[in-house]
Amino acid sequence: MSVNSHIFRAVVLSFLGWVGCEGVKGAVLWSELQDGDLPGDFTAPRILTATSGENIISGRIGQTGNLGATNGSDADYLTIVVPEGLEIVSITAANYSFSGTGNPGGGSFLAYREGFSFPGQGFGDIDGYVIFTADSGNLLPGLRQDAFGVGGDRTLGAGEHAFWLQETNPTVVEYALALEVIPEPSSTGLLGLGLAIVLGLRRRP
Repeated sequence: MSVNSHIFRAVVLSFLGWVGCEGVKGAVLWSELQDGDLPGDFTAPRILTATSGENIISGRIGQTGNLGATNGSDADYLTIVVPEGLEIVSITAANYSFSGTGNPGGGSFLAYREGFSFPGQGFGDIDGYVIFTADSGNLLPGLRQDAFGVGGDRTLGAGEHAFWLQETNPTVVEYALALEVIPEPSSTGLLGLGLAIVLGLRRRP
């Protein structure tokens, strides 16, 4: 077998393996039920690394006995690290239910800031926020809007992304956020281009 044949076979197998893995990856990044309470300190969020596919984060906010929220109840702070070549394209509420007494209200607060953490708990300390419930759909476009409702990028690329969750009413909310992570178009294109070049070399006499 020639050197070109070896290269061709290796690239094709790598490409097929990469394509196959993209459809089955994903992970439960954090479950408070199994992994413990997410931090209520906005300067020390839980750091989680995203993987390609559906990434799940689940927890409880509100009157759980923990602290960190601006109203004295439980808040959750976390930082999602997106590796090079990947991007978050949607954030949805995979689960949203009330388990405490009191007024369930109109939704829970989710804020976003680009970077490792939040410098404070004011509106000047966040890049965007949404009030979400079970049927809010994709939350990412709202998180990417500024205070005037002007939207920016609709995806979150490689880097650190800080999130802040808290309940807006005197109750307990059980939530699960699903983050859909896919390869960036540029990385997909480069891999396809590399395969095309190898195929072209393969066809040459």
